[in-house]
Amino acid sequence: MARELESAGIPVAHICTMINVSKSMGGNRLVPSRSVLHPTGDPDLTLSEEFKLRQKIVSNALQAIQTEIKEPTVFE
Repeated sequence: MARELESAGIPVAHICTMINVSKSMGGNRLVPSRSVLHPTGDPDLTLSEEFKLRQKIVSNALQAIQTEIKEPTVFE
């Protein structure tokens, strides 16, 4: 789905845990996440720690969609 949106000129940030799999499937703007079950969070963290983690992941994703790229890029 991300590849189709990208081909239509709509930038997509793919938040995922398996970066290599996403790259091999044609993902372009890759944002590492914490776990498959909790891509934008971590229930083992305190509420304030989890909030900071979520802010970081979403900020990276927003930065990714604003960045021009020529090849698959990981935004950490």
